[in-house]
Amino acid sequence: MMDYRVDLVVLSDKEKLNRFGLTLHNLSDVDLHHWQLQFTIDRFIAPESNSQGTLEQVGSFCKLTPDANQVLKANNHYYVEFSIGTAPFRFITDGLDDAAIFVDDGKNTHFLDVSISPIVLASPYSERTSIPRVAPSELSLIPKPESVQRFDGQFNLKDKISLETQTHLAQGAAQWLSDELENITSLKYPIKSQGQIQFIANPTLDKGAYQLSVSEDIITLTAGSNEGFVHASATLLQLINERTHLIPCAKIKDQPRFHYRGMMLDCARHFHPLERVKRLINQLAHYKFNTFHWHLTDDEGWRVEIKAFPELTQIGAWRGPEEVIEPQYTHIAEKHGGYYSQEEIKDVIAYAEQRGITVIPEIDIPGHCRAAIKSLPHLLIDSDDNSVYRSIQHYTDNVLSPAIEGTYQFIDTVLEEIADLFPAPYVHIGADEVPKGVWTDSEKCQKLMEEQGYSDPVELQGHLLRHAENKLKQLGKQMLGWEEAQHGNKVSKDTVIYSWLSEEAALNCAKQGFDVVLQPGQTTYLDMAQDYAPEEPGVDWANVLPLEEAYNYEPLAELADNDPIRKRILGIQCALWCEIINNQERMDYMIFPRLLAISEGMWTQKQHRNWTDFLARLNGRLPTLTRQGINFRQP
Repeated sequence: MMDYRVDLVVLSDKEKLNRFGLTLHNLSDVDLHHWQLQFTIDRFIAPESNSQGTLEQVGSFCKLTPDANQVLKANNHYYVEFSIGTAPFRFITDGLDDAAIFVDDGKNTHFLDVSISPIVLASPYSERTSIPRVAPSELSLIPKPESVQRFDGQFNLKDKISLETQTHLAQGAAQWLSDELENITSLKYPIKSQGQIQFIANPTLDKGAYQLSVSEDIITLTAGSNEGFVHASATLLQLINERTHLIPCAKIKDQPRFHYRGMMLDCARHFHPLERVKRLINQLAHYKFNTFHWHLTDDEGWRVEIKAFPELTQIGAWRGPEEVIEPQYTHIAEKHGGYYSQEEIKDVIAYAEQRGITVIPEIDIPGHCRAAIKSLPHLLIDSDDNSVYRSIQHYTDNVLSPAIEGTYQFIDTVLEEIADLFPAPYVHIGADEVPKGVWTDSEKCQKLMEEQGYSDPVELQGHLLRHAENKLKQLGKQMLGWEEAQHGNKVSKDTVIYSWLSEEAALNCAKQGFDVVLQPGQTTYLDMAQDYAPEEPGVDWANVLPLEEAYNYEPLAELADNDPIRKRILGIQCALWCEIINNQERMDYMIFPRLLAISEGMWTQKQHRNWTDFLARLNGRLPTLTRQGINFRQP
């Protein structure tokens, strides 16, 4: 048992203001002197609302210092109340993420471990979802193909089977299929000049489309693109009976509904090692995704090596008690972080390309820039800017200034290296969540507004983003951004808008002439809790997102099928934000099986989609996830 424990209780919750009681227990037989409780919580504690002591907060990181020389006596406790302007807490993960006691007697400093009790909620959700019990279907194909014909007979994946590629377009897919077959059967499947599994080019097939034919003696995979051959291979892998290694004879014709089918992974809030990133990309290939959106920079960490600015990873990739960047979320008593070298990134890009997946980097500007600003203060801080603001994640110092030269030097240099490193024709520049109040008390910003004839500070955001867009065009790249990228009305209609707040925002942008990718938090955010039970991990600011709702997401359902606005929808993306996800097990639990449900919404025409039918196919897929060691949530 630990010597120290912290309890958090919801004392009262109203729609917009909640009162909390926090108790720190000293369960040891020794008095505690010169102490401070440090903890993380991802809501903003109202200043001066604490009933005793001093409370400071930066981001999620809080320091509670008792009144002068207050001793926490042995077998005693310290109690404080405070308020948070928030919707009621519904989940245990709404409580404290981490806690530690910091002791500083003037000579030595050290941390003491603290156990955290589950938060005592005042009003957890009372409802629960239920899923019908359905027997596994024989052909458990996800996402559901356009047409499947079943024939008598089976192809046996016995020894001495080889793969034959009749086109260079199939080289990546053939190697991937060979590796995955070996994982299933423990046999080798060499690529030779002749073989029983044949990859055949058909240039008339659209990108991503494929045909698959299985007879007792031969399997043919036909496509006109590397992506199509990967999708054919993914379907073939799903046809295999993993117990008998037999493949039923069948003929499948298939093509995607949406051209863009993506997933975003946040590696800034918590650093995810290279193998974890590749493991996810491999799963995306199994379910016919073609885009991996890599969120590489944010307030809490800078994760990509920039050779011109080594400080970005020397300083910006790390946080902790002794670091320039304070602890956030977890690991508050120790150093946390990491970054990807340019060589490692090239490795990930090649790995994804083999699997038909394009890697799109995201470098978030002008907000969400605290890690960069802390790393390059000589370049990125306007010391005369006295503007007062607070970002949605509770920072007061995380926005680039559009009125200093260093900002443009930083943006240009970073974008040059990023454009050189990533072969994708796109770069995502974030542009979201710039708080109100920025740039309002800066002489340089006011002067810039006057020179440009701007009347609203939001136009300065547009000014900065237009510069980034023009820079990317010079580098041969197209700019992508969250829906706020069009705030300030300065970027061109070549910028692709990713809509996250709501579908309505996507519709507005499409009507203005922007191409859009739909990623509404309500139906595609995999950090949302999967059910209403308080012990379910996740958040619910957008929605609780059960499997059925993830499956039934139909993009812009109220638009007629023949509405010309639909041509502006490039596709759909799901996302995993990782404020409270710092290990493989939790990541798996939040992603699977909702990833499979969303994959079908991206790929399969809506007339072929059916919830009960999906569940039958999902039940047939779960043993494969088990074999792959994936800690999925039981549906």
